Amino acid sequence: MQAETQSIVVVSKDPAVSALVASVAQFSPGTGVRNCEAALSEINGTALQLAETNDLIIFRAEGETARDAAAVREILRHTGGAARILALADAAMPFAELRQLTDAGVHEVLPDTVSADELSAAIRTCLKGQEPQQALSGARGGREGMVIAVSQSCGGAGATTLAVNLADCLTRRRGLRRKEAEFKVALVDFDLQFGTIGNFLDLPANRCLYELASEGFVPDQVFAEQSLTETAPGLWVLASPAEIAPLHALKPEQVEALIAHLRLQYDFVVIGLPRALAEWLTPVLEASERLLMVTGSSVPAVCQARRLLDFYAENSMRLQTDIVISRERKPLLAASHHKEAAKLLQKPFKYWLPDDPSAAAAAVDQGVPLSAAAGRSALAKAVRRLSKDLIETRNARAAAAQPQHGKAV
Repeated sequence: MQAETQSIVVVSKDPAVSALVASVAQFSPGTGVRNCEAALSEINGTALQLAETNDLIIFRAEGETARDAAAVREILRHTGGAARILALADAAMPFAELRQLTDAGVHEVLPDTVSADELSAAIRTCLKGQEPQQALSGARGGREGMVIAVSQSCGGAGATTLAVNLADCLTRRRGLRRKEAEFKVALVDFDLQFGTIGNFLDLPANRCLYELASEGFVPDQVFAEQSLTETAPGLWVLASPAEIAPLHALKPEQVEALIAHLRLQYDFVVIGLPRALAEWLTPVLEASERLLMVTGSSVPAVCQARRLLDFYAENSMRLQTDIVISRERKPLLAASHHKEAAKLLQKPFKYWLPDDPSAAAAAVDQGVPLSAAAGRSALAKAVRRLSKDLIETRNARAAAAQPQHGKAV
């Protein structure tokens, strides 16, 4: 029998929590598990003794978040910050309460629906003394996702249709019934007031961005992980809130932090932008590797696109922008008004999305992407071609970042 080299104490009234931790710990030789059937906030001095005699405390948040946070702070004060603490909480716990626990010093807050593998990884991280975000970055293999912003020159241009279906195509699902995703993609609707990405995919409104705007905190890794909803293999969505929040309520540092966390978790981050201008657009543009401007070829649409492109260029000189002409098939020969519009925009019309109202309506009515509702439609094929170009760009960047071996110095 192997002697214990590290110990975990589980503080919970729920025997299932202790059983889950014990089942995970059995695969780590030398790790012992002890149980304390109580709430963390109820055991007072006993908690201090447990912190001194065990390497890790795992507790179940029982709904008294403020009291649990106070107990965590007292444990850390008593141990000089050396105690390592994990929390399991209800998956529906508000982010404000999650932040109370992390701000108090909890290393990581996991949902009570956590899998054995995820719990095992979190325990190993804590026992090694790593910060969760550092461990995550290492576990992702240095992933730095490609950020793609989607903008529109006018309402009804088709930017939401493009954003939703581009994100879906970027997953590059394969295998039987297309259940295996090659890439992990995040789709974020930053149109706080009139975003409709959630409606396109039959998703309920998501309060996360509203909480971010109203409470003013800078999002952490926990927020980034738990705010998105998986709608299909490889596709995760952060829909806009039902509540209308002023666009200026979001702060640049909040948006910058959220995008940074998402880039660590996803291969692609597709962002739907509002037509209105706000200060926090700057970190979006600076993080974006590509901006897709969706517009018609009419004079009003092109003039509005020109104004937006000028604003974007002022905020990010390095931003690469591609023009996407919506509701038109690419002609064999460019018409004179196309040539004049391209000259005004100082950019060629790189992509064309044909007018395919029946396919678009079928997807929206069913609440699914085009790939599921009308995968052979001309519109679906056009979006796939665009996604293929972006995937090739990402892969070329990844290949260039790989160290070169075997070359003479």
